[in-house]
Amino acid sequence: MRRQNIMPYRLLQAVGLAALTTCIFAIYFRQQKLSAIHLQLKNHTVHHQGIKAENSGQTASKVLPTLAEPWGSHHMYIRPGPYDPCPKQFIEGTWTSQRSMGNATLPFTLEAQREIYENQHPPDCSKAKYLIYSVGPNGIGAVFHVTGVALHLALDVGRVFVEAPTTFLTHSPQCKGKPTLDSCYFLPFGGCKPTKAQMDNAVSLSYRDVKEGAVIDAPVVIASHELLVRFRAEAPKRFLSRLQTTAMDPKKYYYWWRAQSVTYMLRLRPEVLQDLEQRRKRFLSGPTPAPGCISVHVRHGDKGVEATVFEDRVYDETAAQVRALDPSYFLNQLFVSTEDPETIDYFVNKTKWSTGYTSGVPRKPDRHKANLAYMADIGYYEEMLNSLLNLDLALECWAFVGSIYSNWVRLIDELRATIRCKANAVFADVHYKNPHQMDVNW
Repeated sequence: MRRQNIMPYRLLQAVGLAALTTCIFAIYFRQQKLSAIHLQLKNHTVHHQGIKAENSGQTASKVLPTLAEPWGSHHMYIRPGPYDPCPKQFIEGTWTSQRSMGNATLPFTLEAQREIYENQHPPDCSKAKYLIYSVGPNGIGAVFHVTGVALHLALDVGRVFVEAPTTFLTHSPQCKGKPTLDSCYFLPFGGCKPTKAQMDNAVSLSYRDVKEGAVIDAPVVIASHELLVRFRAEAPKRFLSRLQTTAMDPKKYYYWWRAQSVTYMLRLRPEVLQDLEQRRKRFLSGPTPAPGCISVHVRHGDKGVEATVFEDRVYDETAAQVRALDPSYFLNQLFVSTEDPETIDYFVNKTKWSTGYTSGVPRKPDRHKANLAYMADIGYYEEMLNSLLNLDLALECWAFVGSIYSNWVRLIDELRATIRCKANAVFADVHYKNPHQMDVNW
């Protein structure tokens, strides 16, 4: 009798256990389904913001607003299109920021950086061939842009780009024994160097050699400035088919390359990064750049010899127009970089902006003094480091104002869209009302 009573109990126990197991599995699969839906929605959101979902890296500390055209897409775009996500890891030494990173880069940025690095670091230096370029006297921004064309030609002809050891910007005591940009300020551009015997037998590279893909036996070829000028409005051949899949204007592919070349070259040496950090502590005045601040670079000086310059009031008004695009996002805060002390006085003391700037650094009160003479007076190393400090601070902002006629403004515009992942931020020119219509020049 007792045994008969146990059987229904065990049957009930088994049924209960089965029901509990079924319930647990139902909850598990529902959670999996919800997770999948969440991931799908997340990816949809990323695409909706115009950024590819793959490999999303750092995120902005403040989400950029969605704006109507012509402000809603990068000025190189002829139609709205996606950006690449900010990489989780760039190539070695890339000048990223611990303070301010966005979430979008120009298309193919990481691919380009990897391919440049591979070209510049062949596995067997004994088989390497070289392209040499001697940096000419120019403003610092122009030096980077012209040298970037030499890097472009090196990729096209399958050679390692090497900077000749004669760069004027290294004529300072701090660069003694380091006669190149990539020995004094930046990480080496390449992993191989030609021998003296190879240099002694160098030949000049011609326009036809590059265009026709001529096979040149000489281990070393020399690229002249005149040759670079003829190729300045082009991008390396290897990227053209990929760029054609983007929303970028084909006439501005070369500007995409400007951004890639300076991104590669401006990989700062550890000792330079340390110097910049110390200078930041000593020289930064006013508010620290915060999410929503607006960078304003004012170029006066001898730029008027080759292009129009604009008065401070025009920059002030343009910055105000940017803030009006979304006052809830853009702050009443500027970071102003300039060589003109009167410009600093104007923004700090004669406007309602909360203005950050570098104090205690040399500036140029005489607008008519040649820039090269000014750099020689204060010292090339000093000018380079103070310029890099201002560049770093400008890149911490989230909208950008300047004259595209200036090489330095173009440098800010290029790097914010690569190493700082702010390709989807606003750039406003003080002359062109529609940024998509800008002539980006060099």
